[in-house]
Amino acid sequence: MATRRKLKKQVYYVIGIVILIIALGIFGIVKYKEYKYQQTNEYKLLEHGYNDSEVARILEEFSDQEYIDYLLNNEKNSNIVSLLDEKYYLAKNFYSYVDYMNENSDLDLSSIIRNINIHLDKDFYEVAYDTDTSLDTAMLVNKYYLLSSDYAPDDLVTVPQTYSWGDAGSQQVREVAYTAFLDMWNAAEKEGYYLMINSSYRSYADQETVYNNYKNSSGERYADSIAARPGSSEHQTGLAIDVFSRTNTNRNTFTDSAEAIWLAENSYKFGFILRYPEDKVDITGYSYESWHFRYVGEDIATYIYENDITLEEYYAYFLED
Repeated sequence: MATRRKLKKQVYYVIGIVILIIALGIFGIVKYKEYKYQQTNEYKLLEHGYNDSEVARILEEFSDQEYIDYLLNNEKNSNIVSLLDEKYYLAKNFYSYVDYMNENSDLDLSSIIRNINIHLDKDFYEVAYDTDTSLDTAMLVNKYYLLSSDYAPDDLVTVPQTYSWGDAGSQQVREVAYTAFLDMWNAAEKEGYYLMINSSYRSYADQETVYNNYKNSSGERYADSIAARPGSSEHQTGLAIDVFSRTNTNRNTFTDSAEAIWLAENSYKFGFILRYPEDKVDITGYSYESWHFRYVGEDIATYIYENDITLEEYYAYFLED
């Protein structure tokens, strides 16, 4: 009997030891897992003040540890996370967005994204990039993206005087834009509107003359608001046209004309965009021009029209490397 009790005690003792070992093992595993979790970016970001959804979005967006370290080494800012969900957010511009946001706390996030994407954090003409002419009808020419002095389209066609003002042969556009213009002209004519091209292709030298005339008569500031400096004019592409009506070539009165309204509402169907809208002056850098249209192709024109953006914004998000 004593032997049996002794054996029983030993069994209990062994069982106790086993249970203790298991418990210590489980405790060790739990602590190890806690330790390992504390080394993760998820834990560090949560400890830094970001909530679960913000952390999930950060980890989804950033695979490069450099970005995580940047967030951890700076004060927690939920606006940074909100930037990631802006429609035209570009990962390559992340640091520029944040710097610009810190310097311009009065701007909303959409404006911050837009301004950085299209270089509005710099003054017009402050920087100069070569226009990517390989993009053909989608190329961007503005106060940041310039054409060389020797650039000239090789497919210019002459616009007959039936559709244009000026001396015979004085108006030229690229063939693809001319074909689209004829389609637009015919559609407008069916509704009783008679469109006329008043200005089209200009060489670098021609634009230099136009700009200098404004500059000499009214000063550089005015010239920059109404005309492009040489190399930054869309007219040099052969894709830009100034369109008026057969009875009205007055810039002041054309804006409110039925033809101007028709063009603004229908030109995208033929691949043209109203290049310098009234509410986009701060983006384009040009005063409102109800007559200036640029051929970009139907797909791009439709997207720009339906989303109420400019060519600058479209280019930055969809075309620029």
